[in-house]
This record gives sequence, structure tokens and C-alpha cells, in this order.
Amino acid sequence: MLIFFDESFRKSESDPAVTLGGLCGIGIPERQFAIVSQDVYQLKYKHFGADFARDKEIKGKALLKNWAFKLQAKGQKSHNLDFASDLLAYIVAKHLPIFGCICFEKDMQKFQVDNVIALDRTFKFLFERVDTFMKRQHPGEMACLVFDDRAYGINHKNSTAITNFLQRSSAGLAMDSIVRTPFFAISQAQNIGIQLADFVTAVISSQFAGNQNVTSYYERLKKAVPHWQSVDGHHVTGLKVIHERGEGSGETQANKKRQAAFRPAVGTRKPNTQR
Repeated sequence: MLIFFDESFRKSESDPAVTLGGLCGIGIPERQFAIVSQDVYQLKYKHFGADFARDKEIKGKALLKNWAFKLQAKGQKSHNLDFASDLLAYIVAKHLPIFGCICFEKDMQKFQVDNVIALDRTFKFLFERVDTFMKRQHPGEMACLVFDDRAYGINHKNSTAITNFLQRSSAGLAMDSIVRTPFFAISQAQNIGIQLADFVTAVISSQFAGNQNVTSYYERLKKAVPHWQSVDGHHVTGLKVIHERGEGSGETQANKKRQAAFRPAVGTRKPNTQR
């Protein structure tokens, strides 16, 4: 299973002082990669023509621009939103799993490790979910993590920290359904995996930034997010949200309000059954 990841960094729609980072991904079975690539090519061709399908990348932020929703509200056809809708339908129909981490904690939301010996919790939460999904849905198979290429220094530190975690820590060694070394790929018109990761990351991060325009798209995408019950009875999904830590012994009032506002986006909470 190839699992492609991309990142997005946003400000809250209602409070510019609130920022978040999103690292989200989509799984594509290796044996289906060529088919998925051709299918997405055909969708690009359908909505934008041959030149776009051959030479242009899917960019989630561009597809979900506010002006596209304004056109739609006026009754005008939006090729961007029609294409986005078809992509969502395809992802759900093909049962391509979605994983992600949305982080409001400022020290971790850039997804850049500082200490290569201690992997950030953001990555750990993601890998836990990928590993559990593979063992439940694809026992005996391996997940290959493919990240969108960033600056060399970021790639180097992240790769070293991830490899150290998976090869040298007890927690990482237990995640034996993940290939021990991550890969990095350059986003370009032919790399459908990274393009789809960019798209799902844009949908999810926009939703958690409070963009109500994307809510209906997010609700459809949630159908592709795996979920299960852990051995200790907790309900777990492939999407982890890390809220900002409160000041002192408690949380700030603003943080409480943000948690209340964003909590419904990851599903209905059940008392003492989620983590």
C-alpha cells in the first residue's frame, strides 16, 4: 500500500491569531496505482481538457477558492467544484483510505522535527493509525510512506527521525506493517498520489480552519476515513486532532471554544469512548 502525504498550513477563518497545520494522506494499493492514475487523468480531461490533464497538477487550494463557491451560489457552473465533487466520489467509491493529523499546537504544527532522536507526536499518531489500519484491513502487507518533497534540510531531519523511530524505538518496532524508511516524491502532473494527497489535505485543513464552504465536501470525504474500536474500548479514526495546550493548569477560554467548534468535524463524540 502506497500512502502519500502532503501538508497545509492555515489561519482560522474567524480568528487569524489561531493557526493550524495539517498533514494528511491517501492510500493507494500498489497494484492499483496505474489504474487510479489513468482514472484521475480521465477526470482531469473531462473537466479541463487534454492540456490540463497532461501537464497540470491538481491543487486543492485552487480548486476550493472562495470565488468558485460564490459562482456556484449565483447559479453559475464551476468546473473547479464539479471536478472536486467527482474526485471525492471517486475516492470514496474506490475505498482509498484517508489518514491525517490536524495540529493546533504551535510547537508542532509545522511538521518539522528538531530532534532526530525524538519523533514528534504528530507523526507518531499518524503512524499508529496507518499501522493499525494495515493490520486490520491488509494483514501481511506493508505500507510505504511517501511524503511530498520539501526543503532538503526538512526532508533530511524528518527522514532521520522517522527512520530512528521505526528502527530503534520499541513503539516504532511494533509498527511492523510500515516500511522502515520513508520516501519523498516531487509533486508534478504525473504523480497522482501526491496530487490526491494535496486535494484531501486542502479539504480537511480548510474544514478545521472554519471554512464553511467546504463542509459538505468534508462530510463526503469522511466516509473514506477508516475507524475502529481499540482493544480498550476507545473509538479511533484515521484522523487525529491535536488541540492547543491550555495555559497553566487549565485551558484558556478561547481554546475551549475552539475545541467545541471543531469537535463535530471528526464525528459525534461518545462519553469516555474516544481518544
